[in-house]
Amino acid sequence: MDPNMVFAEMDPNGDGTIESSEIKTFLEQCGINPSEKLVQRVKSKCDANNDGKLTKDEAARIGEVVKEIADLSKVFLDHDQDHNFTMSFDEMKKKAYTFYTTHADKYGSGNTMEVLNFWAGDKTKEMTVGDFLDIMFEDRL
Repeated sequence: MDPNMVFAEMDPNGDGTIESSEIKTFLEQCGINPSEKLVQRVKSKCDANNDGKLTKDEAARIGEVVKEIADLSKVFLDHDQDHNFTMSFDEMKKKAYTFYTTHADKYGSGNTMEVLNFWAGDKTKEMTVGDFLDIMFEDRL
C-alpha cells in the first residue's frame, strides 16, 4: 500500500489527520467490519505521539495492521466449517487443538485460550469475526 494514497483515501476532509471515524470507514472499505474497540486499538497502535489523531507518517502503519487483521480473519474463516461467518462451540471444539498449537506462538497462548474460553457457561453462543478479532488483538494493539 502506498502511504500517500492510503492517507488521501483515509482523510477525505483533507484536514491532515485521521480520526477514529475515518479509520473505521477505511477498515470497512478493506472488507473489515470493525468493532469500536478494534478501531481504537488500530488507532492506538499507529498513534506514536498519543494525540488521538493520526498524521501522515503515523497512518503509514495502517497497511501492516490491515494485513494482520486480514490474516486473523482468514484463520477464523478456516475454522468456520459451515461458512456462516460465525463459529459455534462445536466448530471450535473440533479444531481447538490445531488452533492452539498452530497460533499460540504467534498470537500468544493467553489470547488463544481466550478464544477457547469464549463459550464458557454458554455453549450456544456464536462467535463473530469481530469477537474473534477483539480477543486476538487484546494485547497486540
